[in-house]
Amino acid sequence: MNESVIAALTFWSAFAFSIGPFWIATMEGAKTMSFPSLYRHYIFYLFVGWMPINFLIGMMVGTVGQFNDNIYTVLYFVGAAVIFWFAWKVTQSAPASSGGFEFKWKAMVLVSWTNPKVWLTIPPGYLAANFTGNLVVDTLLFFWIGVPLFLIAVYVWGMIGRQGAKIAKDKIGYFNALLLAGFGTYLLYQGIKLIVS
Repeated sequence: MNESVIAALTFWSAFAFSIGPFWIATMEGAKTMSFPSLYRHYIFYLFVGWMPINFLIGMMVGTVGQFNDNIYTVLYFVGAAVIFWFAWKVTQSAPASSGGFEFKWKAMVLVSWTNPKVWLTIPPGYLAANFTGNLVVDTLLFFWIGVPLFLIAVYVWGMIGRQGAKIAKDKIGYFNALLLAGFGTYLLYQGIKLIVS
């Protein structure tokens, strides 16, 4: 499997299975909404909110990197530092008690576009988007690799919410920290590779 595909799957897995306000809202929503209704809101959100923000970030990262070859090298190291920092924060965070917003597509769009974590975490992800050499195609491919994971996550978190199961925060936190650390290592490796070559 292509190295970029593995990196993208690792990156998006950390998003899909990381407990946070978004997925807590999914669990809460699943208690009163049917799965078709949950998916209707989520799929609408994917196209109206999540895809545009991802495309914008991917284009920004790709455009900035084209100014000078050294910019990508710096971005790899900065991206690795950001991801390692988030991995550390995941292990230190306290479990949230509520999502803070309703599981409705409008609320999800607003949360995504105004959440600083999105603007800090997603850009390093796009450094892994080296599938074809075409910026637009690579940006879209990177986004679409995550979609099946997100759709599975809606079901998983929804089922957890419906069952009223308690989340083993520490286990999930360490699992996600491991995924993030793996992706951070990939970025570090790519940055070193650029310096050596």
